[in-house]
Formats: sequence, structure tokens, C-alpha cells
Amino acid sequence: MKTRLLFRAALIIALLAVGARIQIPLPYFDYYTLQFTFVLLAAVILPPRYAWGAVGTYVLMGLIGIPIFAGGGGLGYIVRPSFGYLIGFIFTAGILSYVKHHYQIHSRKGYFGLNCLGIIITYLFGLSYKIAMLALYLNETVPLNDIFHVAFAFDIPADFLMIIILSAAEVPIVNALQSLNQRALSH
Repeated sequence: MKTRLLFRAALIIALLAVGARIQIPLPYFDYYTLQFTFVLLAAVILPPRYAWGAVGTYVLMGLIGIPIFAGGGGLGYIVRPSFGYLIGFIFTAGILSYVKHHYQIHSRKGYFGLNCLGIIITYLFGLSYKIAMLALYLNETVPLNDIFHVAFAFDIPADFLMIIILSAAEVPIVNALQSLNQRALSH
């Protein structure tokens, strides 16, 4: 079982790297990517420790210089305004996985609620960090209204549409993985 979990964690890391390359540039040093989709998927297919670990490993790999983030990689990424989303991804994966496993969530409606919580956690970290970096490090006087306008006009609606689709897909994905696990244990 541990080997299967490690394989799933490695798959999530790879999907996060691919998801970072599928991007739409946005104002204020930001990108819309598919990374968030795979963070949410990590939370439902991995137990909490593995979900934290997979997403945390992805972030560490990017920070040591492997160009797997939307804008590349390296330690300098910490001062990019969008780095807060990566921090949020780690917390989102771990917290959602804990909630999913603790409350035994297995329905489309449950996954939808879980994914909505993921938007809140991720954007709390992402927007807070972006505001702090723009103001404190880059000395950019970007009106908060502009930052929130980009998030609420494009990012959040796009993520909301994505979680509607993902919530429907998570049920068969989780069921298929459970079926594979049961089949493997019976042999």
C-alpha cells in the first residue's frame, strides 16, 4: 500500500508540473494555471501526510531551481507576488485531505464543498502574500481594488467552474482507485 501511495504522490507532483505549464498570464505577475486542479485532486486521492508531502515536495523542487513553476523556479521565486498561492497549495492539500478522510467524504456534493473550502484557503494565502509582496518588497502601489478585481473577475470564477467539473470527476476517480486497491489486496 505504501508503494501505491508513493506512486500517487509522484503522479501528483508530475501533474502539478504539467499543470503549471498550462497557463494564462494575468496582470500583477500572476498566471492562471491548472495546478490548483491537481492540488484538489491530491487531497482526495492521498491521505493527509502524503498530500502535504506531495505538494510540499513540488514546491521545494521548484525552490531548489527545477523550473516546474508557472514562471520557472529557483529561490528567488519567494519574492514573486504569486508565490503565496504555492504556499496556499500546501495548506490546501493537507487540510482538505484531513477533512476528506476525517469526515469520510465520498459524494459529489461533499467533494464540491471540500473544493470550495480549497478556494478559500488558497486565495487567503495567495492574495495576502501578493498584497504584501507588491507593497513591501516591490514598492508597487497597486490599488487593492485592482488586485481583487483580477481575482474575482477571472481567477475565482474560472476556479469555481473547474471545481464543478472536478467534483463530478472525483467520485469515479476515487472509486476506481479504491477498486484497484481492493483488487490488489485480494491477489
